[in-house]
Amino acid sequence: MNVSEPLVSVVIPVFNGAPFVAQAVASVLAQTVRDVEVLVVDDGSTDGTQAILADLQRTAGITWFQQDHGGPARSRNRGLAEARGEFVALLDCDDIWLPDKLAAQLALMGNHPEIGVVHTNFESVDEEGRVLETVRARHSGEPLVQAFCGGHVALPSTLLVRRTVLDKVGVLNQELYGSEDSDLTIRLYAATQFACVDRVLVRKLQRGHGYRDMAFDEALHKEKILSSRERFLEGLERMGPQTNGQRAALNREWANYYLARGGEAERIGRRSEARRFYRHAMRKAPFRLRPYMRWLRTVASWG
Repeated sequence: MNVSEPLVSVVIPVFNGAPFVAQAVASVLAQTVRDVEVLVVDDGSTDGTQAILADLQRTAGITWFQQDHGGPARSRNRGLAEARGEFVALLDCDDIWLPDKLAAQLALMGNHPEIGVVHTNFESVDEEGRVLETVRARHSGEPLVQAFCGGHVALPSTLLVRRTVLDKVGVLNQELYGSEDSDLTIRLYAATQFACVDRVLVRKLQRGHGYRDMAFDEALHKEKILSSRERFLEGLERMGPQTNGQRAALNREWANYYLARGGEAERIGRRSEARRFYRHAMRKAPFRLRPYMRWLRTVASWG
């Protein structure tokens, strides 16, 4: 590696993160690993984030970029395109790292060159710092995660990835909205070995939706999420031969998707459309009670 290149590139996308982004950057600068570059991509913020980033550039030496609003996948991809490190890490603007996060991950990778991705346990906290949940990220019981990621819940803010592996699998799918993280994790898991540091090294903030101070269309937001989920599941279908576990997990997720579609159709009074979605859910999960109950509800309310 050229001595002028950083060991780790940290990519931080930010949209309306003025109250949080400085703390996220500070948690990177507080790492015991010092050979790090910080790349922040502002995704068209409207809350004064740019002034904070300009100050951080002057005082902390970060590099930042500004672009029109296009979502977190596009912002992360811009940062990844600029990254020069041998390893790449992602950090959401409202999350923070504990000081030995990178050191623990790099030590594991240094001893195991076959491992291409290392992530960590994490805890979710509220804006008062109260712990809401602690996640052992290698031990998920969620069927889709079990079937396609070996049980690894790879929260983006916990990831450390070898650049060679990322170059192999490609960047985040910008056509997905809400499922892009899962899509990347599955592609990474198919391409390399995963490892997890079994310690909480990331704190994930649970906060209100960041789009609220822009013109926000709740119906459009839900449609984007559901359309993205459909494309994500279709992508899994195209991955090739599936194990019994993968098929069962996919059927379960398809049923969840159709239940969500049916719920939205029912909410706006399109009962016939809702029944059609619930029938799709029945076919995907014939032994699950909820699709039948939802379907019966739309029949009972007919008229």
